[in-house]
Amino acid sequence: MQPLTKTLFTTREARQGRSAQLWCDYMQEVYFPLECTPADPASFEGSLTALQLHKIGISKFSANAVRTVRCHQSADTEDVVFIFPTRGREHFGQRGIEADVGPGEMYILNSSEGYWTQVGNETQNVTIKVPANFIRERLPFLNDRYGRRDVANAGLVPIVAQLALQTFHMVPSLDASVLKRTEDNILDLMCLMLETRDVHDIPESTTAAVSDVTFQRLSAFLSYHFGDPDLAPEHAANSLRVSPRYVHKVFQMHGTTFGRELLRLRLREADRLLRSSSVHSSSAVPIAEIAYSCGFCSQSHFAVRYKEYYGMTPSERRLGGSHLAKVD
Repeated sequence: MQPLTKTLFTTREARQGRSAQLWCDYMQEVYFPLECTPADPASFEGSLTALQLHKIGISKFSANAVRTVRCHQSADTEDVVFIFPTRGREHFGQRGIEADVGPGEMYILNSSEGYWTQVGNETQNVTIKVPANFIRERLPFLNDRYGRRDVANAGLVPIVAQLALQTFHMVPSLDASVLKRTEDNILDLMCLMLETRDVHDIPESTTAAVSDVTFQRLSAFLSYHFGDPDLAPEHAANSLRVSPRYVHKVFQMHGTTFGRELLRLRLREADRLLRSSSVHSSSAVPIAEIAYSCGFCSQSHFAVRYKEYYGMTPSERRLGGSHLAKVD
């Protein structure tokens, strides 16, 4: 591919029985010689959007269950492949080491050596391919990171993945010089991501900035979804493309927890509804309905938690109680 080219391939319109082979052909065009074996070749579906910049290649991958093997080894070309799962878990192996990663994590492969990857149905990822000579001097330890998990800073992994994904939207609206700076920023962040494997290695100001941005995104997610009674940290992690462990860590860094923030949002909305729905009104919303709409599994559970937080029952609030005793 030439620099600044963007292509999209999907198997949806392929003739029956040809999708698996076409997928393998296009994978080789975007990356390098690979052998692809779908779990169900007859019904295999996948899509791959590829963007080639000056130094790096970025791709968005979505596919059903498939095993991919890199058998061909070339001494002439050596690429470093950074893979960021955004949906589903990916299993991989290189240098006799096997592991698996999920959203919010990443792994690195060396194209000049054999490796394999295996994904399940509806897996998605973003992949960044970089010629090894562009980063070897900056990352002399890179050779020890191939085929391993937990090799990067957990806070920076989703930021690199998001920046790579956002770059797709910049083409062709931005000129080459802006995209070149974006490409350099991605490379810089990737190096920082690997150099600061331990979050404590990042300067305090950088750690706080990353944490603040993530906390704001998590807060926005909770504000939009708190009415879901089954909402869990894993849902937020998948939406933000970070690990559940990192979600808990971010809330901890801000002096709270996922559950505490979720309860606070549910109770605040319930209190607003109680205040705006007078018991004397013919259109008053039943307390049970308010409880369920705010994500509580039962009216009794809602009543207990409401009184703990506000110091009165929902019925007392509706009757015009004013002795609030809010608990933070």
